[in-house]
Amino acid sequence: MSQSSESGPNFHLPDEILSVIPIDPYDQLDLARKITSMAIASRVSKLESEVGRLRQKVNDKDRKIFELEENVSHLQKANREANTRLKIIIEDNMKLANERDSLAVITKKLGRDLAKVRFFEILIVMIKTHFSFYLWL
Repeated sequence: MSQSSESGPNFHLPDEILSVIPIDPYDQLDLARKITSMAIASRVSKLESEVGRLRQKVNDKDRKIFELEENVSHLQKANREANTRLKIIIEDNMKLANERDSLAVITKKLGRDLAKVRFFEILIVMIKTHFSFYLWL
């Protein structure tokens, strides 16, 4: 029988690997432990590298979030200021509209009063002319 048949089940390993594997099971376990340690160390190194890269990405995203939050804060402040100015402008506009309406009413009254004054002026001129005519007679 072959070496793998005598020591246990056949794992279908290539002859090159079987030729370097120790015959003693304890030595095989020691070799397996060393290979496993190397594989784990390699995997841990790759994972640590990945963690560092991901941490950098998180830091970049956090910085971007902070910048965006600052922009939002500035925009909210600008919005509040613009709303305050808008309210003031609307109030001023309402006051001016009321004043315009009031002036329109006053203008109509003054226009009517002016028409009355002109009517009386014409009437006085007519009366004066009429009396002057009689005075000449």
